[in-house]
Amino acid sequence: MLAFALFVILPALGGLALTFFQWDLFGTPKWVGLANVSRLFGDADMWHALGVTVLFVVMGVVPTTLIGFVLAVLINTKMPGVGVIRVFYFAPMIASAAVSSLIWVNLYNSKGLVNQVLAWVGVDGPNWLSDLTWARPALVVMMIWSGLPLVIILYLAGLQRVPEDIYAAASLDGAGKWRQVWSMTWPNVRGTTLLITVLQAVGFVSGSFEVALIMTDGGPLGTTQSLALYAYKVAFAERDIGYASALSLFQLVLMVAVVLLVRTIVRFRREHN
Repeated sequence: MLAFALFVILPALGGLALTFFQWDLFGTPKWVGLANVSRLFGDADMWHALGVTVLFVVMGVVPTTLIGFVLAVLINTKMPGVGVIRVFYFAPMIASAAVSSLIWVNLYNSKGLVNQVLAWVGVDGPNWLSDLTWARPALVVMMIWSGLPLVIILYLAGLQRVPEDIYAAASLDGAGKWRQVWSMTWPNVRGTTLLITVLQAVGFVSGSFEVALIMTDGGPLGTTQSLALYAYKVAFAERDIGYASALSLFQLVLMVAVVLLVRTIVRFRREHN
């Protein structure tokens, strides 16, 4: 708790305080009140970065959740080759985000493994990370890969709570394996799915910073510049710490709003069911 307070809570409170100041990291902070906050709404670059962040979330959360669920179901069975799947789903947890990003930079290189595989089937792959069309999907694929281990682990925990007798009853009624998965397993892990959705939404908002910084630096032409990366550049390239703090506070407010919205929807559905 002491470490958490020292390295998370205190810096967060400091960032909140700096929102009301103009500071270039070296001089004396100057009080500007709500000027940094009001500046947000007229900043076209901020709105563009927010749009990129939303696209990261929309493109990444659903595939990560569905793929993680399917893999968790496969891992939870005794099908042949499941040991290989277990090894591969843990692989992204071994390396840090920086190391993983560098690995994927090499995979996405114009002469990298991805384009070599495509060449085997007669497809001339692009230079993924510098292509206006493919740079953002390329980063989303990498973030899906890195997010799968946590999703699978949470689903495996949820699957352990599903009673076995419902599958026996379904088998007597003639339901096949996939029918049991989608009609019985999926509804019984609904609570886990909601938790995963929230965690992945937050993960894609925060994770897009590291991945985009290392792999593309927000390019090409800002197509991968998320709100977090924009705040970082404002802070350390433009040395406008106050406005960068306002950007970070705005991002925090948006994430809290998403969490509260999901909780409200869940409570509403429980009350009406």
